[in-house]
Amino acid sequence: MPNIKGIVEYDGTNYSGWQRQLNSNSIQQILEESLSTVLREQISIIGSGRTDAGVHALNQVFNFRSNSEVNLSSVRKSLNSILPKDISIKSLEFTGENFHSIYSAISREYLYIISLRKNVFYDRFCWTIFGNLDLDYLRKISEIFIGEKNFEAFCKNSHEVENLICNVSNSRWFIRKDILFYFISADRFIHGMVRGIVGCMIEAARGRIHAAEINSLFDSDRKVKSPSWAPASGLILYKVNY
Repeated sequence: MPNIKGIVEYDGTNYSGWQRQLNSNSIQQILEESLSTVLREQISIIGSGRTDAGVHALNQVFNFRSNSEVNLSSVRKSLNSILPKDISIKSLEFTGENFHSIYSAISREYLYIISLRKNVFYDRFCWTIFGNLDLDYLRKISEIFIGEKNFEAFCKNSHEVENLICNVSNSRWFIRKDILFYFISADRFIHGMVRGIVGCMIEAARGRIHAAEINSLFDSDRKVKSPSWAPASGLILYKVNY
């Protein structure tokens, strides 16, 4: 059975997240049903990560196996013709026998978008914030999160996760007039981590907490959580690296 790798982009606004769930509309469910229809066999897929409800993806990776002899170009066109307008298959390719969308990944990158004004084009894909932010301080404190650290304070359900250590290689803000772009990359992410980090930094940029307080959140002896979680709407799975 050939192993097939796919890349999909989606607007997660109307979905319960990536993972198939009972009585909810997930990206995984829509893709599996569409693939099963096109290939005329029951297809199960493995995604590179479980994006939460309302979170988007530019390059979510998945893989699956098929009994069919398929023309992947034709399959991609057929899929995109029946998928909802907020889900699009960007590519399909045959890959190595041992490729696994989760375990073969070496790092993941996320993007978070904030708009400082009402913006009709970014509204579904950003967190709109009114009021002054200390943008220089925002840039400065982003460096606090770089390195191998215990991110328990930024995990929403830390009691469900055995390993809370993540190695962040990049954490940086790019500011373009009234749009703020935050990029973060790490070997792995835990549930709610990026939203907890962004929410914490915005609290600092509002002058409500300071760098020393953020640093103290990495103390494994403390059980204090991030003071704020950013909305899901601004979060985008940007890239998975293999």
